[in-house]
Amino acid sequence: MTRRNAWPLPLAALSVAVLLACCNAEERPMQPPTQPPTTAVLQLAGRSVTVELALDSEARARGMMHRTHLDPDAGMLFVFPEARPQRFWMRNTLIPLDICFLDSDGTLQNVARGLPGVEEPGYHSARPARMVLELNAGWCEAHGIKPGDRVPVPPEIVALGR
Repeated sequence: MTRRNAWPLPLAALSVAVLLACCNAEERPMQPPTQPPTTAVLQLAGRSVTVELALDSEARARGMMHRTHLDPDAGMLFVFPEARPQRFWMRNTLIPLDICFLDSDGTLQNVARGLPGVEEPGYHSARPARMVLELNAGWCEAHGIKPGDRVPVPPEIVALGR
């Protein structure tokens, strides 16, 4: 009587079970990688303001360059990793802007009127700022927004600055 190797059958069964478990796509659909949002809606002076988010150094450097139009209740929110003195300029920016320097909690420090063609960093925060909100020039004055007011930026947006 010859003894047969008992391993092939259990090994084959185990291989089939592993293959079926790995290939069952119905159990867990593939999820796309989570991307940070590119826009947000802020409630400011009783209005919904749609802002593009500048969350990384490339987006912050590009800012509003080369644009010829900005919708009335639109803007751009620059979120920095930490509060620091901010200096802005209007290089290649064709739209006059209100440049609003904000603390980490959204408190408005100061508003500078950005004029097209200012190539040097001529607009400064009053103290270290964590965020900068750009809106059409005159928006803050027209809607009664002034230093000391709070811009309600959701904490999940503030956390995205990198």
